[in-house]
Amino acid sequence: MAADKSILETPAVKKLKARLNALLDEYLLHDGWGHLEMDMRILARHQKEVVIRAGREYRFVVDFQNTKSAGEPAPISTVAP
Repeated sequence: MAADKSILETPAVKKLKARLNALLDEYLLHDGWGHLEMDMRILARHQKEVVIRAGREYRFVVDFQNTKSAGEPAPISTVAP
């Protein structure tokens, strides 16, 4: 089942992408070094929390829809002999 890519166009995700882009630009223009770290965790009610650490912490909560049902196993790829 394909992922629903419409969540990538939500205002929260656009804001997250804009922050990541701005941080990357800032680091590329800086004459020293930088450290960028990002964590994601699943929250209740079909949401994800995204934390970006880049000297400061930036926290975003974005909506998502899990495409797999709770009891459905992950697909297994097989190679034919």
